[in-house]
Order: sequence, then C-alpha cells, then structure tokens
Amino acid sequence: MGIASRNPVTAKARAERFAIAAVYTDPVEAVAALRPDVVDICSPVERHLAHVRLAADAGAAILCQKPLAATLAEAIAAAEAARDAGVRLMVHENFRFRPWFRAAKTALDAGRIGEPFYLRSDLRLAGTVPTARHPEPWSLARQPFFRQMPRLLVLESMIHQIDVARFLLGAEPTAVVAMLRRVSPDVVGEDLASLMLRFPSAHAVLERSYATLGEADPPAVSEELRVEGTGGLLRVLRDGTTEIVTETASGRREERLDVDLDDAYARSYAATIAHFAAALRDGTPFETGPADNLRTLDATLAAYRSAEAGTVEPLPSPELAALLGIAT
Repeated sequence: MGIASRNPVTAKARAERFAIAAVYTDPVEAVAALRPDVVDICSPVERHLAHVRLAADAGAAILCQKPLAATLAEAIAAAEAARDAGVRLMVHENFRFRPWFRAAKTALDAGRIGEPFYLRSDLRLAGTVPTARHPEPWSLARQPFFRQMPRLLVLESMIHQIDVARFLLGAEPTAVVAMLRRVSPDVVGEDLASLMLRFPSAHAVLERSYATLGEADPPAVSEELRVEGTGGLLRVLRDGTTEIVTETASGRREERLDVDLDDAYARSYAATIAHFAAALRDGTPFETGPADNLRTLDATLAAYRSAEAGTVEPLPSPELAALLGIAT
C-alpha cells in the first residue's frame, strides 16, 4: 500500500495517520513500484483521465473521485480506457450512500408516499462569503482551490444533488434548465445556482448557495430534501432527520424513519468504499459505474450550457445519446 501526491508534506501526514508505509510524489513511480490491485484516484479533475489510464494500464481496479472528468469526452475516454484494459472502474459518488438517502430510497421504492411527482433539494450557507465566525470564508479556507475554479458550484457540489435525484426517482432526466450567478468577489466561478430537471413522471428543483448569510454556520450535515408523491410527503431535514407524512381518509400520519445520524459523513465514505470492495469481490455491478455516472456528468455539463445560452437543454446530450445508442 502506498500514497502518491505532488505535495510531499500532506502525503506524509496522511500516510502517518493511516499507517501507510510508502510515500511517493510521482504516481507513475508509485504504480510501478507497488503494482497495486486497486488505485483510488482523488487528484484534481484535470488529471483524472491520465491517472485512470495509468491505473488501467497497470491492471488495477479503479475508484475515481467525482467528477470523472471535466468534459464528457474525457469521461468517455476514461471509461473506454478501463474497458479496453479489462479493469473495473467506479466513480466515488458518496452522497447517495448517506444513511438518510438510503432510507429515503427504501421508502420510495416501497411506495410509502405513492408515485413521486416532485423533488426539491436545497442547501444554503456562507461558504464563499465572510462572517464574524469565519472571517476567511469557510469553504475557501477548507478548499482553497475553489477560488480559481471557473466552474464551481455545479461541477463540484451540485453534481451530488443531480446524482441523488436520479437515485431517488429511479429514472433519467430528459431536460435541464439552469440559472447560475457569482456573488462572492473571492471566486471566479458560480456560488449560487438553481437547476430544474424534467423526469418522465416528475420534476426536480435543485438549489445551492455558498453565498447566503443568516443561515446556520457550516458545515451542513445534509441538503434539505422533500419528495412529494400521490400518497404523501418524504422530507430530509438539514441534520439528516428523515420523515414521512401521509394523508388518508382517516387523517394525517407523521413518522420519523430510523436513521443512524452518528458520524454519518465519514460513514458515507466508508459505505461507498465497502460497496466498491464488495462488488469487486462478488463480481456484481457498481451503482456508480461509468454507464450510470456518465448520466450524472452529462446533466451537470448540460446545466452550464443552459445557463450560458438561456436554453432548455435536452438530455441525454447528443454526444452521450450516440454512445448509448439512443435516438434524440
């Protein structure tokens, strides 16, 4: 086992924390020396394709942080590199593994609120703007590279919300429209975004702001989520509490679902990795393999086209539709 990073100081610190013996600054050297069975890629997105190819050429199974790539063409190339090398590739999309979203999915699939027709996901916090508690904006102190990302909120964070909407509704969006805005002078990309996605039997409204004052201090445990169905309402609160409200002829009934909220953030990462390992061991499909995750990335990139041109963008894009063999 080993770790490779361009920053030897952080690599050494991480290695010491997890008792990793080998530390490298060159991933090519690391892969050659270690001959790994698995490579976990969490490098900057512009390096993902090169690192997927490096791992695939070495015959290693690959877990790659989202987004798989900054463009659909590069993401498809990464998927093809893994396929051609005969290795398995999964995108590390951990939000859907958070315990409240797993509980929500189970309830929706069981028909607890009837047929869903509306989903809303929203998170607002002061991440790119200063507060008295965080004179240096919280998100920028935590992830300084946010400052220079030309595509920020949707590609970095709302990609999770798109994936969760697809996961919960169990369907693919057919169109997206988006409005994006930069509020903070400390970033070059958008820090306010509103997206609407059309699904075959529902529509989803996704919103996120890192420029909102007056909300609870970050970090936030979860987006606030509501799914409305023909038989009731499912909602996830900001702390992960998950509730179902149903209305029948006999009256209104409220139920809190049994969701373990302790250390849920770290546990979602552990659950993602456990799913990856189990699928490798058992030869079962990844939930977020390339065939699935290209859909999330496609919708994410289409949101930028929509915002730039003021258009409703059809999904899948012609590029992805051609790959999937779908007529548009």
